[in-house]
Amino acid sequence: MKKMYAPWRTPYVKSITKPKDNDCVFCTTLNNHKADRENFVLFRGKHCFVILNLYPYNAGHILILPNKHVSDLDDLTSKERTEMMELTNQATKIMKDRLKAKGINIGLNIGEVAGGGIPDHIHMHVLPRWPHDTNFMPLIANTKLISVDLNDVYDLLKDQFHNC
Repeated sequence: MKKMYAPWRTPYVKSITKPKDNDCVFCTTLNNHKADRENFVLFRGKHCFVILNLYPYNAGHILILPNKHVSDLDDLTSKERTEMMELTNQATKIMKDRLKAKGINIGLNIGEVAGGGIPDHIHMHVLPRWPHDTNFMPLIANTKLISVDLNDVYDLLKDQFHNC
């Protein structure tokens, strides 16, 4: 079995510190309505919100999070899980339409050992994909190429989501 490493993510993973007094970067973002643009909040629903990932694997990598600070799907209500999946469905359509994605990766990393960088607040990753969108730069030159500025992606996606 071949292994693929993502060494460009190491600084991010190492930079995460244990929350002080139960502070959570996602909860802080959720509770700071006035800084939606600065925090790249794309949408706020009744039970969930959508943000651009600040450390994306590629342009358009978004996170869909419940408003409730929980670490497992079992801790969400049926309505919360439903909204999370409806927003995921919307995200795939939006990425295909607005970003011209040719494929989509969707995933949850539940728990630190499963790869969760912030395991205490569950979140869905939705990543647009294109043919040949991986390259040698991260492995050879320790450089991650993101061809689009996060602000431009934010502007492109901001008004695309709607209430479920």
